[in-house]
Amino acid sequence: MAIAPVRMEYKIQLANVDRGRDVAETVVVGRHPSETAEHLTLRVLAWCLLNEDRLEIGPGLSAADAADLWTHDLTGRLTTWIECGSAQGEELRRVLQQNAGAKAHVVLYEPRRRDDLLAEIARWKRSLPLTVWFVDPELVRALAGIEDRRQRWQVTITDDHIYVEVDGAAFDGEARRETESR
Repeated sequence: MAIAPVRMEYKIQLANVDRGRDVAETVVVGRHPSETAEHLTLRVLAWCLLNEDRLEIGPGLSAADAADLWTHDLTGRLTTWIECGSAQGEELRRVLQQNAGAKAHVVLYEPRRRDDLLAEIARWKRSLPLTVWFVDPELVRALAGIEDRRQRWQVTITDDHIYVEVDGAAFDGEARRETESR
């Protein structure tokens, strides 16, 4: 019998100054039994960093062919695909080629995975609408260390920097674009 995902709840007050977003929302994430705390944290940080209307947390590790986060327009057409923690260039290319007009983001915190993906993308013959983000590993690890199933985050993003307050404790780190959408 399969083990059910653990329900994690984040009450987020988000101010993304760079993108002009001010959002207060409860984000519920199903943490797959094999999902690391760092991957879960990166999905929540990606929700904050790339927040837009209709952004949803995907099924995560429960479904291999689904994004970690995504948006669909009102007709159900995929408009944004977001991978967290790792990504395969060929898979991203397939998703973008099969979903005309969609854009993709990859949010990483491990330098080796960033370097591998950037090297793979550099070999593409045709540019695609993909942005790779790199989040400060210390920020990810610090937030991942908070294991409460219910958390209250106050998040401010400005000048490629993320400030997060969780229950009175303050954390911050850089979140920079490694590549721009092409």
